[in-house]
Amino acid sequence: MIKLEYGFKASKVLVAAGLSTLLSACGGGSSGGTSTETPTTPTTPTVDINTEFADYLTDLTDNHIIPSYEAMLAQAQTLKSAGDVFCALTSPNTSELQTYQQTWSSFNSAWQSIQWLKVGAVVEDSRLFRIQLWPDENDAVSRGVESLLLEQITVTADDVSGVNVGGQGIPALEYLLFPEDSSDSLINASDKAKRCEVSLAIAQNLVNISDDIASDWQASGGNYRAQFIEGTGDFSSVVDSVEELTTNWLEHIEIVEDSKLFEILGEESPGNYQDAEHILNDESLLSIATNIETFLTIYTNDDGKGFDSILIDFLEQQSISDEITISLTSVSSQITQINLDFDSYETALADSEGREAITNLVDEMRILIDLIDVSFTQALDLNLGFNSSDGD
Repeated sequence: MIKLEYGFKASKVLVAAGLSTLLSACGGGSSGGTSTETPTTPTTPTVDINTEFADYLTDLTDNHIIPSYEAMLAQAQTLKSAGDVFCALTSPNTSELQTYQQTWSSFNSAWQSIQWLKVGAVVEDSRLFRIQLWPDENDAVSRGVESLLLEQITVTADDVSGVNVGGQGIPALEYLLFPEDSSDSLINASDKAKRCEVSLAIAQNLVNISDDIASDWQASGGNYRAQFIEGTGDFSSVVDSVEELTTNWLEHIEIVEDSKLFEILGEESPGNYQDAEHILNDESLLSIATNIETFLTIYTNDDGKGFDSILIDFLEQQSISDEITISLTSVSSQITQINLDFDSYETALADSEGREAITNLVDEMRILIDLIDVSFTQALDLNLGFNSSDGD
């Protein structure tokens, strides 16, 4: 039910004041002429759902989306700078390599916080897959990197952008920075100079891609912000923008629940760890934690206008909002506890208590998916994209 405030008491006071003034101007009540003027009752403007959605989109874009892409660009630049420093060393040591590796982790974390959104420049020119191809069912990452390592010329970012998408992004750098065989390390490999060269080219490619995406959202660039908030360009209306955003949100929750957790859990110990997102440096659980933290941000918009405030303050759907908040908070606390209890995803998958914890997390995420797909969308009268939850 939409709650409207009309201020009837104030209206009556204003009407009375208007009549009194009118009678005075006519020389009194019974002895004066009849006035042809009719006093108007002031009205309080009402807010509709489109205004609520526009406020939500504005706050989410300015407080989460644009800052996330800016952080991603900054981390990509830091990654490239760290690579330049490392690769300039004559005899680098393990500690210096770890510094380079840490910048990879920071960039990956920045990406995981905005990985859910699939509108704008990130979905153009295959950027989504160039940043991260996963799952990699055809060994595209190793094939792409190995082809670059065989190049006789000095490999540049332009060269990287021309190979298959698997050799261009986060997994490609992971392949070089965290090799399965220590003989391929950037410290020990016989071709470590070439490996460093390729790693720098991939890092610069990520800088270029990140810059393109961040610029597209800026007013001085593509100004995609305006399209998204106003429901123009790629969108037919503000409601369409919200529906696309919600579809992206729900799809990514399903990806985390199914592809990152359930399929990796498998039917029995030790699960299918070999198919996890980051098996070379085992940051799968950390990435999942970042994803889940972002899901809560999308819903509450932190201190800005959130879906929760629209449900509670505008639609008076407190119970639905509470259910979603409780579920989001539960999955967040569960993944945090799993990360505290186990030093790696592989260990958790092989441990009976770890498997039980992951199973409970999957179950709670399925509850969350149902809440968003049914209760949430019905309360906000949203029609989601056909591929959000129908298995296509």
